[in-house]
Amino acid sequence: MCYTNINDNKRENVRKDFIRDDFPRKRKGLGKMIYVISDIHGCYRSYLKMLEKLGVRESDTVYVLGDTIDRGRNGIKVLQDMMMRPNIIPILGNHEYMAAHALDSLADAARAADLMPTPELKKKLIKWFSDSGASTLLAYRKLSPEEKREVLDYLSEFSLYEEVRAGGKDYLLMHAAPKTGGREMSSYSPEELLFNHSLPEENPFPGKILVTGHTPTFLFGDQYRGKIVISENGDHICLDAGAGYGENLAAVCLNTGWQYYVSTKDDPALN
Repeated sequence: MCYTNINDNKRENVRKDFIRDDFPRKRKGLGKMIYVISDIHGCYRSYLKMLEKLGVRESDTVYVLGDTIDRGRNGIKVLQDMMMRPNIIPILGNHEYMAAHALDSLADAARAADLMPTPELKKKLIKWFSDSGASTLLAYRKLSPEEKREVLDYLSEFSLYEEVRAGGKDYLLMHAAPKTGGREMSSYSPEELLFNHSLPEENPFPGKILVTGHTPTFLFGDQYRGKIVISENGDHICLDAGAGYGENLAAVCLNTGWQYYVSTKDDPALN
């Protein structure tokens, strides 16, 4: 990973005062809440604990920034639970994208029927089969034909990004940020929005607060292990706190800025 050589100056550009957890839920008067979770990676029990911890109501909305599957064994269970909750909005991650290719559902899951896998993506698919995707593929094969179709249909509903306004601020939610901005969002290919690793201080969309997953925050420095990381000026929230690596599943409330954590260390999906 390119983050092994992060220098001290870049580390100093990350806010250290925004690590907050377990705020009291004084729900009266707060209205509809918007939460964001990312990179569940098959940790089904931790995912359920997080929903309970958030106290999600029917009037609230939960955005999931992709990578619900792989690494942990229970990604299919996560998907099946999410599809039953109308207030959960799924956003495509690179693992769902690779899985959809591997499951012959490129057109639906990638929303790009006219795009064929590039040689680079084919390499990623081979890795998916032999590495973190194996447990997902095994669970998928155990489904009935109807259940398989439901999962593939649900994957086809995943969007590449969502634009949200909360607390008087404009947010752009996506799995991973592209290398460059200055273009209409509709012009980006799925691969541009799914596979790139970016630093907290990198936001190609000025005027919006970027919320991404994809890159475990321990790659920014060990002091950020298991934590949400936010850029110095607050315009990029990095949400992957390493759930798939036995660290934490993290969530943020966009209305309040409150952060929530559930440890995945003992999640049976990883053990």
